[in-house]
Amino acid sequence: MAVERNRRAPVLDLSRPGSVQVELDVAEAAEVLMSICAVGDVADHDTYDLGSEWLQARLDSIPDDLREEVLGLRLGAMKVAAHLLGIVYETPKPRTFAAFMERLRSIDPIELKLHLFGHYDTTSNHIAPDVVERAAGGDSGAIERVLEELAEWSDKHELYRAILEMEGDEVKTRLLNLLPRWYERVFAPYEQQWREAAERDAEAKRALLTRHTPEQLVELATRGYQYTPPAAIRTIAFFPSWFMRPWVILWEHKSTKIFCYPIAPAPEEGTSPAEVARIYKALGDEGRLKLLRRLSDGPMKLSEAASELGVAKSTAHHHLAILRQAGFVTIRDEDENVYSLRTDLPQTGELLNAYLAASRSSATSP
Repeated sequence: MAVERNRRAPVLDLSRPGSVQVELDVAEAAEVLMSICAVGDVADHDTYDLGSEWLQARLDSIPDDLREEVLGLRLGAMKVAAHLLGIVYETPKPRTFAAFMERLRSIDPIELKLHLFGHYDTTSNHIAPDVVERAAGGDSGAIERVLEELAEWSDKHELYRAILEMEGDEVKTRLLNLLPRWYERVFAPYEQQWREAAERDAEAKRALLTRHTPEQLVELATRGYQYTPPAAIRTIAFFPSWFMRPWVILWEHKSTKIFCYPIAPAPEEGTSPAEVARIYKALGDEGRLKLLRRLSDGPMKLSEAASELGVAKSTAHHHLAILRQAGFVTIRDEDENVYSLRTDLPQTGELLNAYLAASRSSATSP
């Protein structure tokens, strides 16, 4: 009788969902939070497509007390506003700002503190859940334990100390007061501009989804972020952002991975000044050129990039993010992100020629 050898046993991994669901939503509430992250991020204003002058003008246009509140809570500088994306996701569609505020008003103050702390984002919170919950409730011993775990990250340590030591009612009151004012002063004047671009981009991404897997859509929407959902993730939610371009905000909420991704230029817009500037800015730094040369030899981890430049991981991450936004590298999501040189590198000379040709055409058209 013949004996079959080396035949693989059938494997069925019941820990993984049958398929990951995808949501593509033009969510006003999410974009309000993104506007805070962009406008309130003073140190990185020059990295946004909207430009440092435009962003600074928006920040200068709001009353001093509102500006101090946003900066004081680090809603932009440390992207604390993005920590509320979980509440946005739980808001019924179409996730308007009004519906989001209604949900925020009904949320328990301690629950709100847990959102701000990132308690439901397993990628950023490795502290025992019960300890975090007691800390959010005001337990002094638990607060100290949490802060000890964060001691090596000075900025994060001070931010979470401020959040945990505030009473939940105070946190909630401050947010309920500042968010509607921000909406009226900063977001509302550009709501239509964002919505038109977001609707157009979301339609294009839905068309891509008919031909690509959710993982491929992530890479296309983020310009190079390679993501494989772990077993715990059942949904990938995409919120197109106008304010945050070209940055990508990632957040995890329970079983959902959220991507606030940059809206792509409309085809008829051609090559934009921001795109040209992004390419040449990426190449205009010796450290980034050094990283590109190293990447030409093969992929590397963030720790290797930091060692290559002799800088902190946060600085290396910033350089690599600029290279990704310009289309030079891809990022593979693992325990420690792995960076690779793209095979389809930007043709810088062709890009500049296309931009100049479009400029000349515009200048000579009747």
